[in-house]
Amino acid sequence: MNVRRPTILDVASAAGVSTATVSRVVNGAQNVDKELSRRVRSAVRSTGYVPNAAGRSLRSGASAQVAVVTPDAENPYFTRVISEVERMARGQGYSVMVAHTEDDLEREREVFPQLVSRQIAGVILTVVDENLSDVTPLLAAGTPLVLVDRRVHGADVDLVVTDNLDAGRRGAQHLAEQGFRRPVVLTGPEGLTSTEDRVRGFLAEWSRVGTRGDDALGAAADDAPEAKGAGALEAPRVIRGDLHLDSGREATQAVLAEGWADVVYATNNRMSAGAFEAMRGLDRAGAADGADGPGIPGLLATDDDLWTRLVTPSVSVVQQPIRATGRTAARLLGQRMQEPGEDPSTILLHPRILERESTRRREG
Repeated sequence: MNVRRPTILDVASAAGVSTATVSRVVNGAQNVDKELSRRVRSAVRSTGYVPNAAGRSLRSGASAQVAVVTPDAENPYFTRVISEVERMARGQGYSVMVAHTEDDLEREREVFPQLVSRQIAGVILTVVDENLSDVTPLLAAGTPLVLVDRRVHGADVDLVVTDNLDAGRRGAQHLAEQGFRRPVVLTGPEGLTSTEDRVRGFLAEWSRVGTRGDDALGAAADDAPEAKGAGALEAPRVIRGDLHLDSGREATQAVLAEGWADVVYATNNRMSAGAFEAMRGLDRAGAADGADGPGIPGLLATDDDLWTRLVTPSVSVVQQPIRATGRTAARLLGQRMQEPGEDPSTILLHPRILERESTRRREG
């Protein structure tokens, strides 16, 4: 026996609204009254209605598929963003295509026309290079576009990004409060706004706290044995790499060999892992020699990856709101597909510090 599939008319009747309102809610429009939206979503659940993505595709001329394009297939930040986008897209009747450009501008330039030829309904994108990446093929084709993590200079499009200046400020404040005085900052190329803003925020806050010399900072110095007699905060040293694990490890090995720094702040997750690997190598070498060896600096990483919780010592992080980033990007894309003429939005999401053993004040 054939069972009749619930229709949009069934949902409209159950919710007491028009089919147009149902369509707007189902397609992610943001300017629907909250009570109407609640009633529609309740009716969708009670009727078992599933949006007809194929029919929507025929009406719009686009496929029932959105794309997520990232520069690094191995970076946990991007895999978690993709996971959240997939969850949101499934709820709207879309499938998700994933493409990785491997930090290669030529590869990126090949991907954009391919997406246009597939009539992709919308794209969530992290570009390879904020100055050199060219999103013109997508914009010229009218493909809805939302940028994540990195902007494209000169392109007026939707953007979802962590407040990276705030991330750097929070990192500096945390390390100063823990009694550290000689930080090294590991970061990426100068042209990358995300990590560059973290550096700028860190340097500005470190200078502000050191100049202010407030009671909290004085108390931190008094309570931290390793900081006693260290005096005022010293100017941070900035070391640049390529944002990958190897460069984080090699930079930290050089820091350890010099012996000046008492803490390392790594401004992206892959370099954070490399920094920890270098510190663990020195710690093991000291244990094998049966000597105390040079002190291991503290470590403040970026992003709460699984390893940061499982290693010893556990690693403090500046946590980006990754799940919120994916959800917000998906919502923005749905709104852009529904209302392409709306002005682009830039949404800043705030990070937080997760304190663990690697930046905790040491005893004795």
